[in-house]
Formats: sequence, C-alpha cells, structure tokens
Amino acid sequence: MSTLAFAVVKVAFLGLLLLFVAVVAGVIRSDLNVTKRGDTEAQPNPKRRGTTAGRDVGRLVVIAGKGSGDAVPLLGEIIVGRASDATLDLADDFASNYHAKLFSDAQGWVVEDLDSTNGTFVNGIRISAPTRVDGRDIIRVGRSQMKLEA
Repeated sequence: MSTLAFAVVKVAFLGLLLLFVAVVAGVIRSDLNVTKRGDTEAQPNPKRRGTTAGRDVGRLVVIAGKGSGDAVPLLGEIIVGRASDATLDLADDFASNYHAKLFSDAQGWVVEDLDSTNGTFVNGIRISAPTRVDGRDIIRVGRSQMKLEA
C-alpha cells in the first residue's frame, strides 16, 4: 500500500473516531443535563406516599423498580426522572434526568417522552408521541414501572 493511500486511510479513520466521540459526548451531555428544560417547569417534589389534605385525587404509583410504592398525587403536570427537582424522582440508572411528562387535558391523562435516551413505554410499546393513558396502562421509565390509581 502506498504511503499516500495509507495516510488517507489514517485521516479517514481519525475523522470517524472523532465523530463517534462527539456523538457519545452529546448523548452523555443530554442525559446528564440537570438544568430545567425551556417549556417544562419542574414542580417541587411532594415526596411520595402522602395524601393530599382534603382532596380526592388519584396518584401516579411506582409498582415495580427500586422506588416501588412511591407515589405522587395527580395534580398539574408531573415530571418523571432522576433529577432531584422532578415531581417523581426515580432512583433508576436507566431513567434520564427529565425522562417523561404526564399532564391532563379535557379527556384524561397523557404521557409524553422528553427525548430520553432509553425511551418511555406504555404497555410494552415505545411511544414517540404524546399518548393517552388510564388506570389500566403500565408506564415504563427506565426499569421502573408505574400506573395511575384512582
């Protein structure tokens, strides 16, 4: 192999290696980004297992995973993830800091993936758009499973 061809192959390989490192660094940076997202205002964490005084509202309950039994009331917008300021903060290494958002509209509750690395699943199917959920659906974020309870 000529010296010129060898040099071209080395430069092409180095370029591909740098591109791979840049992509990996971007994924890691987006997963570790702990700043609030622009349109998602995280609410203070009402810290689980409690009830809302005098209100008859449902709950989002973790039914499988490290935080099994943890719950938050179904009030307003709920951010699920590893971040400490997420409404439901999960101790799950496979969840992103701001992994998914649950919100209500006139017809019920909707779950939306927030461009997480590992995706959000409803009844075992990865969602790519806001998806309507109810008490019969299992929502999976990382290795944690949760459902809505009345």
